[in-house]
Amino acid sequence: MADPREVSDAWRALGQQLAGFRKAAGHTQHSLAPRVNYGRSTIANVEVGRQQAPRTFWERCDQFLAADGQLTAAYDRLQTLRHASHRADRVEPARGATSAGHFDIEPSQEPDMHRRDLLTAIAAIASSGAIAAPSSPRRRIGLEDVAELASRTARLRRLDNYLGGADTLPLYESEIHRTITLVRTGIFGEATGNAMLSLLAEQTQLAGWAAFDAGSTHHAATLFARSRSIALETSNQLLAANALALLAYQRASLAQPDVAAAEASQLPANAGHSPVVRALLLERLAFTYAVAGLERQAGHALDAAQDALDQPTSGPAPDWATWVDRDEIRIMTGRVWSELRRPLRALPELEETLRRFDDTYARDKALYSTWLADAYLDAGECEQAAEVLIQSKRLCDGIASPRPAARIDAVRERLTPYRQVAAVAAVLA
Repeated sequence: MADPREVSDAWRALGQQLAGFRKAAGHTQHSLAPRVNYGRSTIANVEVGRQQAPRTFWERCDQFLAADGQLTAAYDRLQTLRHASHRADRVEPARGATSAGHFDIEPSQEPDMHRRDLLTAIAAIASSGAIAAPSSPRRRIGLEDVAELASRTARLRRLDNYLGGADTLPLYESEIHRTITLVRTGIFGEATGNAMLSLLAEQTQLAGWAAFDAGSTHHAATLFARSRSIALETSNQLLAANALALLAYQRASLAQPDVAAAEASQLPANAGHSPVVRALLLERLAFTYAVAGLERQAGHALDAAQDALDQPTSGPAPDWATWVDRDEIRIMTGRVWSELRRPLRALPELEETLRRFDDTYARDKALYSTWLADAYLDAGECEQAAEVLIQSKRLCDGIASPRPAARIDAVRERLTPYRQVAAVAAVLA
């Protein structure tokens, strides 16, 4: 029979996966319970691994949470694990480690993080099916190894400036695989374990962004939810907040604004967090407000984002937020006012900032220009809107992201009443 602790870890991982899908769908345990015909306490106990649920429970959760059968499939794999023969790992632990934990901690110390916590976070990601379970010899690792991985992740993140998500997603998932390999096979201490889990949360977030950019919205939502779970496990408030903000931003981009999620992603103004991160979260909140038609709230969020950038910083911002600057806020300001059909406010922000925007960042410039085209249309300037759209199409040709093309198609549809205008006819052709 399988190791009981391994089975217990797998149940906890499945429960955490359920919690991720539930949160991604915007449900509490109370709101989910009547929809799957189980009690709230059952859901609470299942999510933390205290209670096992039958297959019908997972089928209902799959159906209601639009999980594409992933929960039921994970349940079936767990049943196989329970009945499979298991050969215990008899390798002698390295000095300073335990065979159960692989933690390099002095006997006098009591670790706050246990192997089970690590494996729970790993399984929550690996069970998505995108990443194969790694197998490598164990070795001792330290914070310098995590720093090397973090530097590599930072370098790869820069590829997002030039490539679309369909190109970058395999690279980012490869980095997740690399980190999981270290976590599952390494011997390390508590500080290193926490650092690796934080990096894993960041890498999962990055992969989620690439999946969103590639049009794989469900996979992206799953990755964002799992990233948030891991970040919360390591008390990384910034990454947890950003994961929720990314999820809300994706929903708003799909014209399904989730105001509650976007608001929940915000950090307390007096908490001493990075001003750049606060600005990033606030501008995404403003976009959600705009898509929801909440003009006053959107304006306040934009003002707060500008104010955040004026605040003094006590140290460098996280690498995943360093790209946020005043031009980024101006671009988002223009997009927000364009969404709200306020062209006189949108046009100055978008025209000036996009004029300075390097064509090297083709995907983003093509994407942002579609809001400029929308603003021109709202201002009654269909010819200028058509010209901007032609430039957007030229920029995004060959980019492995469907987002600019989808936006271009939406604006083209708005141009159809002006088909008699030569510039518009060229676009429609």
